[in-house]
Amino acid sequence: MEIYSSEEQQVEAIKRFWNEYGKAIVGGVVIGLATLYGWRYYQAEQRASAEALSSSYSQLIQQQGEGDEWLAQAQSFIAAQGSNNYAIFAALLSAKEAVNSGDLAMAAQQLSWVQQQAKDAGIKAIAQLRLARVQREMGDFSAALATVNQPLPESFAAQQAELKGDILQQSGDLAAAKAAYQLALSKAPQNTQLVQIKLDELAHVAVTN
Repeated sequence: MEIYSSEEQQVEAIKRFWNEYGKAIVGGVVIGLATLYGWRYYQAEQRASAEALSSSYSQLIQQQGEGDEWLAQAQSFIAAQGSNNYAIFAALLSAKEAVNSGDLAMAAQQLSWVQQQAKDAGIKAIAQLRLARVQREMGDFSAALATVNQPLPESFAAQQAELKGDILQQSGDLAAAKAAYQLALSKAPQNTQLVQIKLDELAHVAVTN
């Protein structure tokens, strides 16, 4: 290691060091500061965007129930958000309002979209079961059965079997409906009274294997 015998030598050494490495040091500092403040700006923009989106969703919820006008607003909101969670929840609400207003086709469209776009398995399952119910109400039993028969998480097995029984009973296939209710009863850990009532109503029907 070089030892400096005087302050002048130390100054000259500093000058030489600065001439060789000064620009690189300054550049590094500038880049570091730019990165730091750029990241902070990005985080601030993300927070502001999230807050604005949450506010827009809250306003949409507060206006819920205003008929066709609200459904149109909800559809615009969904289209603007792509397939994020706010859009998913808005579509579920839109389907509910569409059912309440008697527009089953619109409800089916919204629920089908949620089923395709949602990433959460639970939300996809809820949309699937609701879609099957809407299709049943529309009298499209084949579509309802196709929907309800799609794979679901095990936690929805009882609901799936019960709904399948409802669709089959309404379509006139009583033996298959009874078998579905029996499966639902075996899958349900609690609150089985309604399923048992439905099963009792088909006590006279023979189930064929």
